Amino acid sequence: MTLFGFLWAAVLPHYLNQRVALPAVTPSAAANLQRQSAVDPDELPYSLLHLQALADRPPSLQPQLAWPQTAAVDWSHWVATAAVAVVAQGSEAHAGSGVTQIMPTSSACGNALAAGVDSSAEGFTIQVKNVPIGRVLSRQVADQIANQIRQAVPVLETKPDQLTPSLSQHQAAAQVDGKTVFVLSKTADSASPEDAPPALQATQWVNNLRLAFGAAPLDSSQVQMVAKGLGETHQTFGGIASWYGPYFHGRQTATGETFNQHDLTAAHKTLPFGTHLKVRNQLNGKTVVVRINDRGPYIGERSLDLSYAAAQCLGSDHVGVIPYQATILAPGFPSAWHEDVVAKLP
Repeated sequence: MTLFGFLWAAVLPHYLNQRVALPAVTPSAAANLQRQSAVDPDELPYSLLHLQALADRPPSLQPQLAWPQTAAVDWSHWVATAAVAVVAQGSEAHAGSGVTQIMPTSSACGNALAAGVDSSAEGFTIQVKNVPIGRVLSRQVADQIANQIRQAVPVLETKPDQLTPSLSQHQAAAQVDGKTVFVLSKTADSASPEDAPPALQATQWVNNLRLAFGAAPLDSSQVQMVAKGLGETHQTFGGIASWYGPYFHGRQTATGETFNQHDLTAAHKTLPFGTHLKVRNQLNGKTVVVRINDRGPYIGERSLDLSYAAAQCLGSDHVGVIPYQATILAPGFPSAWHEDVVAKLP
């Protein structure tokens, strides 16, 4: 035992044997305490037997914290938010996104989706599933268009092939299943070239969106019509069409320009030079837009001679001649996409 232990053993009995002095209780205070401690069973809200039963019941454990119920998560909203992004051109996020440029699938047939995104250019790119859809100069406009697209993601996931442009004289939009996906106008802080109308920009964006959701591109002839600002008239005719190419390539046409077999042109006996036609192959339904720049053909019953590129677009380069239906085009919009009033946002 240590020295401290000897001292504690010697002092402790002294403290234990001391008496504690309590204050004196007066007779009136004692009577008052006795009255307070007395319980009248008749004044209790419960009987003594009920209180005894409660005392004998084992206590139940109650949680100290009332945990809230699991919040319902709108996963479709989060999926749509994650699918659509706005990336600043030239930023580290844009450089490291791994997004490649969208190149034309067949520029000869007018299936070009959109111009590739120049990483050195200014502006903000709207990307959907890592596919660049389009570019605008303002972050505010980019965010607005991105939010519009996010609202349409659930429909685009199930009906991407129904996504089409909706064009008017003042603005251009995209719609699917009767709902507007986005709206573009010339004042929408566009990053497209000055000569690119909103209709063409919206058409390119629509094709990019269709690509992002796994749908086929728009009909090539309609894309060409938008690019050239052409619409269908009620003037149509038909007949047998042939094509010409390598032998005449580089020679002079009836207009004086040099024939290029890779351009979308055609020869006709009487139509004015510069006339645009929408030509449909009656065998497979494929269409193409051509410009009349030459005279002919002068063989048999053929009434239209297509360039080699136009024949490729129609799938007639192997068969040689096809039955066709042609519609004369004039300045305007494709009738399938022409809307007097662009659909309103949901």
